Amino acid sequence: MAQWSQVQQLEQRFLEQVDQFYDDTFPMEVRHQLASWIESQDWDAASNSDSLATILLQNLMIQIEDQLNRVSQEKNLLLRHNLKRIKQLLLGKYHGNPMHMAMIVSNCLREERRILAAASMPMQVCAEYLCTLIYFIYSICKM
Repeated sequence: MAQWSQVQQLEQRFLEQVDQFYDDTFPMEVRHQLASWIESQDWDAASNSDSLATILLQNLMIQIEDQLNRVSQEKNLLLRHNLKRIKQLLLGKYHGNPMHMAMIVSNCLREERRILAAASMPMQVCAEYLCTLIYFIYSICKM
């Protein structure tokens, strides 16, 4: 399952953590609309390479433009308005420093993974405990 799909299925307390690191530096709306594309890019490498970061910024703008065309056909006025605003915001903010954008996206994805790991931790501990308990009961019954 894609990372963003997993994030959306988290409990409310974890979703609140996710909500804290998506803001105007990298809006959640872009993350949501372009989830699979974003996850398929190498943001870590781009955060250390100006040329790669520039290409990713240009490609991000193309992806947003494609979404704008799609939502225009669907006549989704609110989403169209928000995406236009976000595109201008991101271009204005990162045109001169695309590596900074790549670093922010990379950090957002890393934070999502950290939260997903934390959310699954109790289940892993519970599963390990359950396996131990079943083995213990099995051992007793075998005597």
